[in-house]
Amino acid sequence: MKKRILICVSVLLAVICLASVFAVQSSKIVGDDGLIAKAHKEITNLAEVETIEMTIAGKSTIDNNRHLFWIITGNKYQMHRYYPLEVIEIESEKYRFVKLYNGGHERGQDIFFEYFGSGYSFVINNPKCKSIVIGETIVPVTELPFVYYYPFTPNEYYFLDAEGNELN
Repeated sequence: MKKRILICVSVLLAVICLASVFAVQSSKIVGDDGLIAKAHKEITNLAEVETIEMTIAGKSTIDNNRHLFWIITGNKYQMHRYYPLEVIEIESEKYRFVKLYNGGHERGQDIFFEYFGSGYSFVINNPKCKSIVIGETIVPVTELPFVYYYPFTPNEYYFLDAEGNELN
């Protein structure tokens, strides 16, 4: 009888261990397609979330494995929305979901930021924006979309056009 109970307990523990390993494995987000699929699942404030096109603009990284991916919704004929998706990289190109921010903070047409770690992550998708000025630092916008991480909370920052005029 004791042997039978011991076998049942051992089998039950094995099943629990396998179930927990499977649950951890199935919760992994794999690659860019997995990140997009997770964004489709997590975004709740878009009526067309199931069918809208989504792309990854880029990412900011802190602590070597904590990433903020900028997800852009819409195509060239639709209005864009910007959603920061925070994940932790557990293996190369394999992530664990942390949270989806409810859209970035808007700083102009197709210019957004989000607090991340101790700084700001910026995404710029406005062709008029040619640089970001953060304190004494000037960061040229070299491509669109452009993602940049500033590791501190800036006192002030500006977005400039080609002539050096501030974009509103």
